[in-house]
Amino acid sequence: MTVIKIIVFTVLLAVASVFFTLQRNGANLFAPPGFYQRLTTYLTTNTAETSDDPVFAELRTPVFNVDAKKLYQRVLFVAAESGWNVLNQDSENLSANFVVRTPVFLFEDDVFVQVQFISMDEASLFIRSSSRVGRIDLAANAGHIQELIRKIKG
Repeated sequence: MTVIKIIVFTVLLAVASVFFTLQRNGANLFAPPGFYQRLTTYLTTNTAETSDDPVFAELRTPVFNVDAKKLYQRVLFVAAESGWNVLNQDSENLSANFVVRTPVFLFEDDVFVQVQFISMDEASLFIRSSSRVGRIDLAANAGHIQELIRKIKG
């Protein structure tokens, strides 16, 4: 009986840890398109990126009412302020590669950001975040994208 209790406790602890991590990473589990699709995605993929037609609304390509070069400088500032390490930056193409470490286990995720010119006073961001290790990310990469966008807006 004691062995069964230990197994049940261990399973419950593992499930609680997964859901805590998903919540901490901003998984928005109950937002459209729904709990099942979000959970399945976060337990089977290790990459997230912005697009004009995303499955998850928080990954819609963000558009800013600012000059592309100013937005690029803001991206570099916010990334540095967040503790992201710059691997390389290309000011001519308004792009940069960063390494982000997850808080607990210090896994490294690669984040690529490119500012896209729309007009003289409008620009958008393409952001792609992917894990270096593992096949799942528990929404960490989507969390990196949401964090960057939120801080740029803030």
